[in-house]
Amino acid sequence: MKKLLLFAAASFSAVSFTAQNNCLDVFISEYVEGSNNNKAIELYNPTPNPIVLDGLYSMGRDRDGAGNPMLLPITGVIMPHEVRVFALDKRDLAGTGTEVPLDAELIAAADTFLNPVYVQSNSPMYFNGDDAFVLVKNGNQILDIVGKIGEDPGGGWWVPGDPATRWWTQDNTMIRKQTVLSGVSTNPDVFDPSLEWDSLPSDTYTELGEHLCDCVTINPNAINENTGAAFSIFPNPVLQGSFALKSASTMESVSIVSADGRLIDRRNLQGVTYTNIAFPQAEAGVYFIEIVYTDGRKAIQKLLAR
Repeated sequence: MKKLLLFAAASFSAVSFTAQNNCLDVFISEYVEGSNNNKAIELYNPTPNPIVLDGLYSMGRDRDGAGNPMLLPITGVIMPHEVRVFALDKRDLAGTGTEVPLDAELIAAADTFLNPVYVQSNSPMYFNGDDAFVLVKNGNQILDIVGKIGEDPGGGWWVPGDPATRWWTQDNTMIRKQTVLSGVSTNPDVFDPSLEWDSLPSDTYTELGEHLCDCVTINPNAINENTGAAFSIFPNPVLQGSFALKSASTMESVSIVSADGRLIDRRNLQGVTYTNIAFPQAEAGVYFIEIVYTDGRKAIQKLLAR
């Protein structure tokens, strides 16, 4: 084991991020290790600029703690504060045995399908609970790790000291906590999944496609309340825990942000001009509603909650 860890350390020049380096590069926002071939990785862009993955980013598994992760180049563009979902490429509805297709819900949520053919020595997306998964930039700069490179934990990693000894990385969906602002850039001494992840049951795909992160902020000082609003909020103030949005233009997404700039909630609206929103926060105060339209324009309004 020591030899494998030394090899892993020599293979990657891990960059240690400090607090001032938060929200600067892509990290893993969701990890799906479900039944059969239902495996997916969601990547999140925490920056205010689009990130082009082509030629720079790769990812893959460290099979059974070998200490030498198999890396697969990835492509695509992740827009600011958006995600891209990568799934194992198993879509043949006639597939059986090791070729069983992904669940229809996972296929619908995925943006990119990878690694269709299994070859043991080159199987980056065939991760199981006992395989660390690594996101890398420029071939050797670790941006994020799920698990621990060079360690085979058996069935999967669990919370140290957990009396239930329940595996988190096998037959589970894990979602990065909203407070996490960057990936794990150095191989951990001990991987405790509960520190940065929330755990959902196996084959849960409902959270794929969007991610809440405290990297998103809105500057309230940039809002001019005397300018005509591009959408309507009613009622405002919110009195019964919900409000409606109406706009002449189609709306792509809505974000609810606290007065100090924290993202409270974000939802895809899929091009509607009218929708009802359940307010997720019981605390009274001032909030800001940011609408992103399908043509890329944005508009912000103040919302009061009582």
